[in-house]
Amino acid sequence: MVLVEIENVKKFMAGFLGGDLFDDFLMSEGKLSMNIAYEFNGRVLKEFYDTEEWEQYHMYPCVPWEQEKEKVFALIKGRKTPLSFQFVMMLKPELIDDFLIKYNLPVRSEEVAGLFLNIMYDRKSLKCTGGVSRKTFVMDQSLEEAWDMEVKSHLKEFM
Repeated sequence: MVLVEIENVKKFMAGFLGGDLFDDFLMSEGKLSMNIAYEFNGRVLKEFYDTEEWEQYHMYPCVPWEQEKEKVFALIKGRKTPLSFQFVMMLKPELIDDFLIKYNLPVRSEEVAGLFLNIMYDRKSLKCTGGVSRKTFVMDQSLEEAWDMEVKSHLKEFM
């Protein structure tokens, strides 16, 4: 698991909340501590949508980040920075095959439960870690190593 220290926090936050830096990801979960604490469960709630809308949203287990970032930004913006936050982002499932091909990995996408990026801020630092969830146990760590390289590549301009 790789740990990336974000040096350019302002630029990262602009891409995270206002840009398209994480539009290829779903929000799996999140926590935000300000004057009160917020916890986000990224699971899409079917009951919120009518039948036509649900057809559009049920393809993902969690909500796409591009749909939620404005709401999160509305909570965060202001004169004071949050005390802390943590977001667990998951690569959209349809992008896993492209990732596996890019790194020439002998893994089928059906074997991957998720490719994750954890974003953690605590007023002193902003750090990101990568994580892989597999559906079965294997000794080979090539998927995890490739995901670490991808995370570093995705965040290199902020290091």
